[in-house]
Amino acid sequence: MSAVVDLPACVRAVYRQGHICVSYADGNEVRFPISVNRRLRGQPEEKLNRIEIGHYGLCWPDLDEDLSHAGLRAGRFGQP
Repeated sequence: MSAVVDLPACVRAVYRQGHICVSYADGNEVRFPISVNRRLRGQPEEKLNRIEIGHYGLCWPDLDEDLSHAGLRAGRFGQP
């Protein structure tokens, strides 16, 4: 049996000055440079800012990229 950890809700995710900034309801923020993620690196700002926030993670539908909230909070920002 696996335990499901209920993380605080994501309240905001934006692209700003070369970084993805993610804010959570508990006041924590995750920020990482797009250069560490091969699918985000080098993409136009309009595609980077089209972020869908879901219960389990973030999705960039135009870029075929999904990152889980658990992974983001653990410092995993996608495949290098």
